[in-house]
Amino acid sequence: MVGNLWRDTLKKRHYGWVIFSLAFLNLTAEGGIKNTAPVLFLAFRESFSRSAAATAGIFSTSGLTGALMSPLLGGMLDRLGPRSLFALGGAVLLIGYLGSSFVSEFWQLFIFYGVVVTIGENAVSSFTATANLAPWFPRSRGRALGLADSGNPVGQGIFAPLAQLLISQVGWRVTCRILGPVFFLMVVPANLLLQRRPPDPAHESASVALAQQPETGPRGQAGKLLRSDTLWYLVMARTISSVGIQLTNVHMVAFFVAGGYSALQAASTIGAVGLVGLVGRPVTGALSDVLGREPVFTIGFGMQITAIVVVLLLGDGEVLWPLVVFVAFSGLSDGIGGLALSAKAADIIPANSLGTAMGIIQAGRSVGLLAGPVIGGLLFDLQGDYAGAFLLAVGLYVAAIGFLWATRLARRPILA
Repeated sequence: MVGNLWRDTLKKRHYGWVIFSLAFLNLTAEGGIKNTAPVLFLAFRESFSRSAAATAGIFSTSGLTGALMSPLLGGMLDRLGPRSLFALGGAVLLIGYLGSSFVSEFWQLFIFYGVVVTIGENAVSSFTATANLAPWFPRSRGRALGLADSGNPVGQGIFAPLAQLLISQVGWRVTCRILGPVFFLMVVPANLLLQRRPPDPAHESASVALAQQPETGPRGQAGKLLRSDTLWYLVMARTISSVGIQLTNVHMVAFFVAGGYSALQAASTIGAVGLVGLVGRPVTGALSDVLGREPVFTIGFGMQITAIVVVLLLGDGEVLWPLVVFVAFSGLSDGIGGLALSAKAADIIPANSLGTAMGIIQAGRSVGLLAGPVIGGLLFDLQGDYAGAFLLAVGLYVAAIGFLWATRLARRPILA
């Protein structure tokens, strides 16, 4: 009996690395999807001759869609399992990209890119990867999540410059017809063949006593989650940081172009941030296991603030060193918000409720996607530059740091 238990334990731990590989692949696709957005933003704006604010509305629709769908997708992950959800997400991505490529009117992009692509992206995004992967590595989840999340910068490093090159050669419509099938093939076959549900949290010795409490049913669990101060501090930290990130990220190519840099230089800078993030994300995850989630979150957003200030004050379209500084600081802290907050959530929420909780937290990111691009576009249209938007982002990062530290003062622990 002991021998069987030992073999089962080894098998489970071994298979955790298969789940890790699938998470890495999904997050590489997600990194490609979300980091081609600044390139497509400029292409959409020029193709339909719309204002920055109007074009940003497409990406704000993505935020609204994500805010509404993320809790639902998190619940689907808990109920249906990762195999079904991830395969469905890949199919929806294919439909969204192909549909976007055939639009004839500007408003149709709101449906196919703003809604359909977003549903597919959220299904295979960081929050579903966290909920599925974290239970397999209870003693080193920060390190495991950081390593898997390095798939995001891999996707960023590959697809941001590739999308810009394709758009310049064949146009954005053909580019979408290429990207859709590529993301489909990255996500669907492997997950259908190899994906499994996380291990039973009752058998995870490091899953905290919370995971071993009696079942209360989905409604009871959801009610306890929603009554938790800690959960809402995490949601606020995710929401505010995401608004700041989207104030800058969606407009980053346009910002560099307005500052005198070429579109290819701008897209290559974004891709380089992703490549540096290959080092930054695993290091961040490992450090968060040692130093704690809150200190690493603070250090990471301090680096983001430094990167923004340098490029805002010193980037003039002539010298390249501000871009180098931006790449270094942004790359080493890339993805810090989602990574630290996800690891924090996985520390205090049992696996059988983690998908639902991460869906609620992910809705905060989606609010950022909803508000950030439009606010950034409006500030550009009103002021003629991105200075106001970037400075606002700095203030939001500081506020997000405060909310994460507030989780230590929460009155009601999650599921207590």
